Amino acid sequence: MRPAWLKPEHLNSLRVRLLISTVAILAAFGGLSGLTLERAFASGLLQAQQDKLQTLVYSLLGAASPAIDGDLTIASEAIPDPRLRQPLSGLEAALFNEEGIIVWSSSGDFLRLPPPDTPLVGEWQFRRLDEPRAFSLSFGLRWIDTADDPRRYTVVVLEDAAAFDRQLSVFRNTLWAWLVALLVALTAGLLTLMRWGLSPLRRLGTELQAVESGRQQQIDGRYPEELQPLTRDLNAMIVNERHQQTRYRNALGDLAHSLKTPLAVLRGLGTEADLAEAHRRQLDEQVGRMLHIVDHQLQRAAAAGSRTLTEPVALRPLADKLLAALSKVYADKQLRFTNRVDPALQIRADQGDLYELLGNLLDNAAKYGRDEVSIDAGIRDGNYVITVDDGGPGFPPDATALIERGARADTREPGQGLGLAAVSDIIGAYGGTLALLRSALGGARVEVTLPPHAVTAKRG
Repeated sequence: MRPAWLKPEHLNSLRVRLLISTVAILAAFGGLSGLTLERAFASGLLQAQQDKLQTLVYSLLGAASPAIDGDLTIASEAIPDPRLRQPLSGLEAALFNEEGIIVWSSSGDFLRLPPPDTPLVGEWQFRRLDEPRAFSLSFGLRWIDTADDPRRYTVVVLEDAAAFDRQLSVFRNTLWAWLVALLVALTAGLLTLMRWGLSPLRRLGTELQAVESGRQQQIDGRYPEELQPLTRDLNAMIVNERHQQTRYRNALGDLAHSLKTPLAVLRGLGTEADLAEAHRRQLDEQVGRMLHIVDHQLQRAAAAGSRTLTEPVALRPLADKLLAALSKVYADKQLRFTNRVDPALQIRADQGDLYELLGNLLDNAAKYGRDEVSIDAGIRDGNYVITVDDGGPGFPPDATALIERGARADTREPGQGLGLAAVSDIIGAYGGTLALLRSALGGARVEVTLPPHAVTAKRG
């Protein structure tokens, strides 16, 4: 489950992904290493504690001797560890007979220890007691006295666990402090290495922005061998695209020249004196229409050579120019034009495409609308959204036919939407959508949605 602070947009960064992965791996490694070292140290310390108590038991047995009644005892001057003679020293020892009765104790009564389980002869029993907090070691033995009477005894030593716990706590605190410091240092070092390792990608991104904005013609920097195929292919793509644009312009110029010259001849024939007036009007009308279609199709074809790496276009100034022109063209209608486009909005698309798109939408709205025409644009759910509203009669019931690919202008019924086919072609080339809605002004609303990846779209 993703943490609440980790937003999806953070995962779009390679640096953030590598940082999260590195910190997670280092934290897991440091935690497992710390637990392993702590357990190993505690196990070693516990074994040392047992060995120490075993040595003390052997020393006590070496100092033991039979008393007058035949039971084992240890003379006070023969006690091997002086702490056993000191009250509250934290170290005690005792001898129990087979009935569990104390026959000798370093502390006199040995009240801190309940009667132990009787171990087998030669068996060791090492355990940690919760109350009192101490370590206990028991050893079972058989003693044969002078009367050849074997007797069972249990030697028990008890040592306070405070020193053990204190030593373990000091080690644990020191261990985790050093591990945390080491992990912080490793993370800082890896961040430095990561920044150094990703610097070629940052430089490549900077150069691509410079190419997009027109400040340089291609990618010029020197990059590691892993990125050289990418930079080589990008430069080849940029050069090929520019050559393709040149070919498009030349071909379109030749096409315009070859088409317009015959059309001009046809238009000249319309001035012949012996041509009937009706035929002359029909010829002029059809030639004019053909010229309009040629111009329109040439503009559409020219958009196929738009640059893939193009600089962003500010939409509001473009809308201002179009609204200023339309206010003069439709001055007799006394329309009120409103521009609500976000001044900071920039769309990375071909300026000619945007000009044709907005021009068709605003021209339709001004032509068929009343009172007011407004344009709005912004970002919604990560997409560019452009809306054009008017106060006219709205769209006819069969408005979707106006945006179908292949619809012919001469088959459309009079009404709003004559330029929507061209608009639909542009939007489709950028992977966007077109919606015909009802406006809050009472007329038609055209809503255009362009995805953020529209920056790489090409028409053709």
